[in-house]
Amino acid sequence: MSWGRSLLATLTLTLLLAAGVTQAADKRALASEVMNVSGLTTQLGQTTRSINDSLKKAEESGKATPEQREIGAVMLEAFGTDTILASVGKRLADQLTDSELQAVLNWYKGDPGQKLIQLENQLADPENAKGLVEFAKQVEQNPIPEAQQSLYKKIDKATLTTDTTVDMQLNSRVAMVKAMNKTAKSDKKLSEAEIQEKVEAQRPQAMAFMQQINLIKFAYLYKDVSEEDVKAYLKFAESDVGKKYFKVRSKALDGAMQEGSSKVGEAMGSRIKE
Repeated sequence: MSWGRSLLATLTLTLLLAAGVTQAADKRALASEVMNVSGLTTQLGQTTRSINDSLKKAEESGKATPEQREIGAVMLEAFGTDTILASVGKRLADQLTDSELQAVLNWYKGDPGQKLIQLENQLADPENAKGLVEFAKQVEQNPIPEAQQSLYKKIDKATLTTDTTVDMQLNSRVAMVKAMNKTAKSDKKLSEAEIQEKVEAQRPQAMAFMQQINLIKFAYLYKDVSEEDVKAYLKFAESDVGKKYFKVRSKALDGAMQEGSSKVGEAMGSRIKE
C-alpha cells in the first residue's frame, strides 16, 4: 500500500471512529433528556437529600462516629443522583434506539405526559407527600372504586412500578450483605445461597405491600386527572416502545442500586469485627 493510500485509510478510520463517538454522545444526551423530562432526575434527587438529611441529623446529635462519617460518604457517592443517573443513562442509550428514545421523549413532553410527570415530581417533595398520608386514611373509610382500582393496577403492571421497587429493595439487600461478607472479619457468615434464600422469602409480602401502596399513590396522583388522560398513559406504557422503555429503565435502576449497595456493603463489612 502506498503512503498516500495508507494516509487516506487512516483518515477514513479516524473519521468513522469520531462519527461513532459523536453518535454515542448524542444518544447519551438524548437519554439524559428523557430522564429529566420523565421526572427521574427530580425523583432520584430526593434519595440524595434523604441521605444528606440523615447524616446531618447524626452530626447534630453529636453521636456521629468517624466510621459512620466514612460510610455516609460512601453512601453519598454510591447512591448520589449523578452516579445513579450516569448508570441508568448509559443503559438507556445502549439498549434503546434513537427513534425509541425520541418517541419516549415526545410522549413525556406532550400532553398528558408533562401534566402527569409534574404531579409525580410534586409528590417527591416530602411536604407534598403529607397529603398522600391523609388520603390513605380517607381510603380506609371510602375505598377506591373498583373500576379505578382496575385501571391503576394495569398502570402499575405496565410501568413495572411495584416490580421495580421490590427488585431494588431485595436485590440491593442481597448485594449489600454479600459484599459485607467478603470484607467482614467475622467468621459468622451466611453463604450466598442462604442470603439469597432469606431475602427472596420476603418477596411475596413485599409485593403485596407495595402493590397496595402504589394503588393508593396512583389514586391520589390522578384524583383530579381525567380518565382519558390516565388511559392515555396506560396506552403508552403498553405500547411496544413503552414496554421496552419501562423494562430497560427497571433493570437499569435495579442494577445501579445493586452496584451502589455492593460499595456500601464493602465499606460496612470492612468495619465489622468478631
